[in-house]
Amino acid sequence: MPSTIFLHLLPYLVGIFYGLACTYPNFSARLLDAQLGSIQNHWHLLILLGLPFGLRLLDNYIEKNLVGTIPEQTRRKTFRFVCLLPYLAFLLPPQAILGQGSYFLYTSFLVVGMAIWTSVMYLILTGAKGRTAIFSSEKYVALLFLVSGFSALIYQVIWQRVLFTSFGINSESVTIIVSIFMFGLGIGALIGGFAQQHFGRHALRIFLVLELGIGIFGFFSLDVISWISHQIDTHSLTTLALSTYAILGIPTLLMGATLPILVAHLQKYFHNFGQTLGLLYALNTLGSAIAAFATVEILFVITGLKTSILVAAMCNFVTAALVLHPSRHLKKPVAADLASTSARIGATASPTLPFPLVFVSLTIVGYVSLSQEILWYRILGFLSGGSPQIFGQLLATFLLGITLGSLRAKSLCESNTNIIRKTVSYMIYATLLFYLALPIVAHITAIAGKDAGLGIAYVLITLIAFYAGSLLPLLIHAGLRSDEQDSTMRMSWLYFANIIGASTGPVITGFLLLDFYTLRENIAILSTISMLAIFVFLWFIPSKNHDARQPLRIPKMNFKRLTLASLAIASLCMVALHPTGFQNYLEKLQFADHQAQSFKYVKESRSGIVTVAANKSGSDIIYGGGIYDGKFNTDPVLNDNMIERTYLISALHRQPKRVLEIGLSSGSWTRVLLNHADIENLTAIEINRAYVEIISHYPAIASIFASPKFRLFFDDGRRWIRNHPDEKFDLIVMNTTFFWRSNATNLLSEDFLKLAKTRLQPGGVIYYNTTGNEDVVYTAARQFKYILRVQNFVAASDTPFNISQEERRASLLKFKDAENRSIFTQSPALLEELDKLSQWELLDQREAILRDNARLNITDDNMVVEFKQAVRQLKH
Repeated sequence: MPSTIFLHLLPYLVGIFYGLACTYPNFSARLLDAQLGSIQNHWHLLILLGLPFGLRLLDNYIEKNLVGTIPEQTRRKTFRFVCLLPYLAFLLPPQAILGQGSYFLYTSFLVVGMAIWTSVMYLILTGAKGRTAIFSSEKYVALLFLVSGFSALIYQVIWQRVLFTSFGINSESVTIIVSIFMFGLGIGALIGGFAQQHFGRHALRIFLVLELGIGIFGFFSLDVISWISHQIDTHSLTTLALSTYAILGIPTLLMGATLPILVAHLQKYFHNFGQTLGLLYALNTLGSAIAAFATVEILFVITGLKTSILVAAMCNFVTAALVLHPSRHLKKPVAADLASTSARIGATASPTLPFPLVFVSLTIVGYVSLSQEILWYRILGFLSGGSPQIFGQLLATFLLGITLGSLRAKSLCESNTNIIRKTVSYMIYATLLFYLALPIVAHITAIAGKDAGLGIAYVLITLIAFYAGSLLPLLIHAGLRSDEQDSTMRMSWLYFANIIGASTGPVITGFLLLDFYTLRENIAILSTISMLAIFVFLWFIPSKNHDARQPLRIPKMNFKRLTLASLAIASLCMVALHPTGFQNYLEKLQFADHQAQSFKYVKESRSGIVTVAANKSGSDIIYGGGIYDGKFNTDPVLNDNMIERTYLISALHRQPKRVLEIGLSSGSWTRVLLNHADIENLTAIEINRAYVEIISHYPAIASIFASPKFRLFFDDGRRWIRNHPDEKFDLIVMNTTFFWRSNATNLLSEDFLKLAKTRLQPGGVIYYNTTGNEDVVYTAARQFKYILRVQNFVAASDTPFNISQEERRASLLKFKDAENRSIFTQSPALLEELDKLSQWELLDQREAILRDNARLNITDDNMVVEFKQAVRQLKH
């Protein structure tokens, strides 16, 4: 008895000890010291709160599902003992291994290692007969779908990133890529449905071929994308859409075909659509959730895009190899007894809901779910300031919710439960939770900070996805007959309907509605669509099931009336509370403060959210995507936005006639550059049109739009440069955003610098913001012969920086105002600033920079500035 209690408590004790060691760095070194230090970040807190329960769940699964299946008592004891050995790794304080490295990454390795160790030991100790039974069971085949889902999400994250780099990352590109990816899955589902109808006997062999095909394409995909991107002109959205489909069409088609193929095969064993689809969908989305998280938190941290794509391809090849044995030796299904099957509530021998109603409902569910995901990405991106991990973390929590919802649906379909009543309830819960989510996240953020806001957001995403994720299996279960010959084909059409909705959601919401309506208004629109859909669904539910067997129960009329009345009341409450519930939600998310002043200006568009806050110094602050993006100031004496750096172009180039500026922001840099007499043409590239509207509120800066020397293009900077090979410049200026933000690599990598160099005139200079990151400087030093550092900017050229102080002073005097007066001669303070800038010491530092072995070279592949902070900590 004491030993049993000890074994029960051991996972909790080990998890708590390890969690405290991660959360409080001094804990393991000073167990008796009351000064335990401060919590490092929300991930460490997650380890403390989640690891004890995670270890206990794993131990409970081992005890209930694995130990009893091992044939001999001695082997069972041995297995129980060896399963405890991995706990020793958790008792070693993580700082003893990592110092200040990434505890979360290290913990992930420990948990994965523990799972692999347990699996290997079980396969060894279960014996030859046990292994044969495992590898010949239908549940083993279903489990392989988890690995398939794992590889699919790695591909999606990588392909989207590579396509953004190749074709540009403006809103049109993002929307088209996401939509076409989903559309390919839908077409694949239909083809899979047709294939199982004609070749159902060979379903596992078809699945094997599909996995091989996905793996082969994945293996060569980066080269294929690179080749296609260099063959086309991406100015046209039509060309972009066709090119994206040419790239993603084949693999997404193959991925989409796998679900109906496996559903058709396993339906022969389970005889229950809800159970079959719920199980497969849960396993596939679980694998996808793990992959989404692992890609941004592990693979991108320790490897790069090329290695990660190889991991995904290997998963496909391994899945194909593992399905080979059951494709030959899987036990034959037992024919279902029709009478007993019909007697079981979950078997769905006869549908309760009309097929058209289920088809339309699943289309709306797909549309709403993917539209919600688009809005969640907007919310989390704004809250985090554009963290590159947000996309993967959002997908992981969203897919985890779908996994849990699918498992719940599977359980309901196996039980004596009123499926339709549960379906309606889950629709309502998902709608209300989504509507209330943004006010909840905003208030929590204002009270407890951004980490708490992100945490509660992920909890809400999981809950909403739980209810929404259960709807696909439940609705298909309620709308299909298991004894129909074409039932799996009809299931493919219903899955296709869901995918069609999911494909149109990003287009309509992300491309159209976000350009005309605010985030708050889009939430209201989606909630209204959901409410109306529930009303219609309830209205068209048949009053009775005409089939005598009645395997599913119809909700009673009083339930329908009560639900409709409740929806009406809830809708009125939402309308009444909408203004106050969403009041100052952007301010709360951005500043994490209930007392924060209201924004002076706000412009929301499909490209993002731009806000302006008043500043005591008089220079209003502009924010892009929830993060600082500059100030409205051109005065070098005030200099509260470090505008001196702009004037110091006088020290970089003797006669900069043609200038390219990537990123408009407040327009202050643009105004200063246009004031220089030598600049004859300034081309600015801005990805977000909202900045123009914001700048229009500041007439002194908005005058840039009337300058004959100024050209403005709305595009991705890297894409514009690639598409204009004949444009050459004396100076390329980039006041780039913070190095750690999502896709910052696209303007900081050596790949971009090589491209930019080809657009420089002889003696040309590229001058850009490092935002304090030394890897950015190191990368520039590897590509150019001469390097200057100007505060947090780096200037790089293949021509020496040898402008004398006299030449610099003369160039500074060429900055003229609208009346053609030299700016630096208009006051004593400006004359003093002229002397300061003329004498600013600027020395070439390339050799010293290259000698710093602690720096890393930034490439499109390794994404150092976005994902490699943990690797840098491990090195030191």
